[in-house]
Amino acid sequence: MNASMPRRPERRDSASRVQLLNRVRAEFHEMPCLRLTCRQAQRLFGMRADVCERVFAAVIGEGTLTCGPDARYRVRADVALRGSVANTPIAERRTSILEKRSFSAEEDGREIARELVHH
Repeated sequence: MNASMPRRPERRDSASRVQLLNRVRAEFHEMPCLRLTCRQAQRLFGMRADVCERVFAAVIGEGTLTCGPDARYRVRADVALRGSVANTPIAERRTSILEKRSFSAEEDGREIARELVHH
């Protein structure tokens, strides 16, 4: 680019981007077990595919989310454990239950729910 040429204004609205990033973080913070594909995230957040990729790349880059081998975005395990949800009595009981037993992925949720109800 020629130094004498005026800079073009930023086409992207940075305030909207910040709002969108905050909304994505908030949804995953409120629901730490949330797992979304890019397509599901597009529908949930009302984003185009290219915007979705940039937003999730930013949130992954800051270390909040990760994308698993199943191509689903999720909260990183270490982030979820530091969050406020991890310090609730239910989360502590869930962690205790998981430490005592190993479950198949399919029966994991059902078994935890049963034990939480009975405690």
